[in-house]
Amino acid sequence: MALTKKQKEIVNFLESLIGERYNIDTLNEYLSNKFGEKIEAEIVNDDDETNTLTDWNIMFNSEKEDTFGYFDIYVLKMRNANLDGSTFYVTEVGYEFE
Repeated sequence: MALTKKQKEIVNFLESLIGERYNIDTLNEYLSNKFGEKIEAEIVNDDDETNTLTDWNIMFNSEKEDTFGYFDIYVLKMRNANLDGSTFYVTEVGYEFE
């Protein structure tokens, strides 16, 4: 299925997150502004300190008709918060539009 113009815009936006640093609150605010709806992304991994060297998965979905779908953002958790409050580094994104 070909992506709509809005879906392509969302894909480009998601790809632009790669290499950036956020915390869950700033990421949710940024996503909500872009999607035009309240987004509540959440880390779905167990909070296990022994698993800090692997990507963690943040998941969310969009309920709006033009962006309806399921989204994953893969991150590396930082051992300590950065000076700007960021706690993870985005490494990859995934998406599935319905």
